Amino acid sequence: MDTMAVPLLVLVVAGYAAVATGYLEARRRREATPRWARWAGPLTVAAHLGGLLLLSLATERSPFTTLGQSLSFLAFSLGTLYLVLEATSRVATHGGGFYALAAAIAALSVPGLTQGEPLAWADAPRDVARSMHIGLALMSTAAILAGGLLALGYLGTHARVKRKQWDGGAHGPSLDGFQRLLRRASLLGVALLAPAFGLGLRAHADTAGPLEIVGLTGTIGVLLALLITAFWIWWRRPRFGPLAAWLNIAAVLALVLGFGVIHPLVLRGGL
Repeated sequence: MDTMAVPLLVLVVAGYAAVATGYLEARRRREATPRWARWAGPLTVAAHLGGLLLLSLATERSPFTTLGQSLSFLAFSLGTLYLVLEATSRVATHGGGFYALAAAIAALSVPGLTQGEPLAWADAPRDVARSMHIGLALMSTAAILAGGLLALGYLGTHARVKRKQWDGGAHGPSLDGFQRLLRRASLLGVALLAPAFGLGLRAHADTAGPLEIVGLTGTIGVLLALLITAFWIWWRRPRFGPLAAWLNIAAVLALVLGFGVIHPLVLRGGL
């Protein structure tokens, strides 16, 4: 396939890794995030979007018809989600983990961008609702992963604060910053997962059996319950932050376990 998409999608791996290094090094030194990193992050995400659009134009399909393409879109969703969280919360000290994870997922996607085995829906007639469902599902996955990543950081910082080992530097991570980010990540997870579920039911209504519908509904129900409860605690009862953080981590575990229900539907093209 003669397209600039693949080289561009490979280059963004280096971009994410460089930005992650800038964020992590600044946090290690308890300094403000360097300006170049805060500019390079959005530019890398924009380049990633451009690569996905070029790939879609070249294949005349949505940019997630192979596992590699889906992983690349997931990495893009994670980077985009962090930009939204940073812009809305004005907390710019926790991007290192996001960009590092985006770099790792984008790197894993490279072998399957053009040569990967097409997923079941690749040869199906074009369906806007199904494409929107897959895109929202991948973005909601990114939101849930973001919540889990932030929750781990929150629990670690909370433990240090309890032991009075953190010196409260002006640019160091704070519980307040984690709380704002986690509240928004949980809310975004709900806002993305709910419509993805509705569109998913429409997409596989004719291909999935009753037990699979029940399993999928139960999986999504558990995820929504965990995310809504976590959001409410972060919003109304932040002093119970450790409980909310464990709920965000539980949502990641539920997502991984739920993949056993969703994966057979994906292989058949139901999702």
